[in-house]
Amino acid sequence: MKKLLLTTAMILATTPTFAAEFTVKAVTDDNAKKQNFFSPDKLTIQPGDTVIFENAQDSSHQVMFISQPKGVDEMIMSPMQEKKGEKFTYTFTVPGTYKYHCHPHEALGMDGTIIVGAPSKAGETKVMDHHKLAKKLESGEAAPASGSVAATGKVVSVDAAKNTIKIKHDPIKSLGWPVMTMTFTADNGVDLSTYKEGDAVSFTLKPAGKDDYTISTIKKN
Repeated sequence: MKKLLLTTAMILATTPTFAAEFTVKAVTDDNAKKQNFFSPDKLTIQPGDTVIFENAQDSSHQVMFISQPKGVDEMIMSPMQEKKGEKFTYTFTVPGTYKYHCHPHEALGMDGTIIVGAPSKAGETKVMDHHKLAKKLESGEAAPASGSVAATGKVVSVDAAKNTIKIKHDPIKSLGWPVMTMTFTADNGVDLSTYKEGDAVSFTLKPAGKDDYTISTIKKN
């Protein structure tokens, strides 16, 4: 019996913990006291877990992280979501406190907090200067004169059916962009079927509107 109990304990101790997946919805409800909000707006998860930020209706929302642990080396920001069902996913690997808001509804208090593992202690977080970046994007200051932008990065995920690819790109000086994880749509004729998570890539971005870019060329490094 003792041997059986010891064996069972060893199995439980070596069983891997599987990452979980959570959904946070960006909600606009004209009949609610607070008309724009995240649901839930407070979430506690574990390192390795993934959060899906989903637009609950046809309304403009954009997730921007305004404070995060110092160990995170990128600016976490979603594309603008305007259609019901549009999603932005992010896997949290660094423990600590993350705070975010919806950029279009910042003044209305549409914000949220995610605790990964345990809350950050004093001095362990940093404020992200996304306002400066957003201002450049909205004004067109960041757009280079040539119109196209060369960039490098690493593939996070691919949806070949939708012709989209999520890339953690290196800093793009010509746009004033720091390291960010972003989802891009590829132009017609750009084949994404051979790309997978972890691929190092070089790609070219082409303006596709006021603050949007599409991928016109891409290749593995």
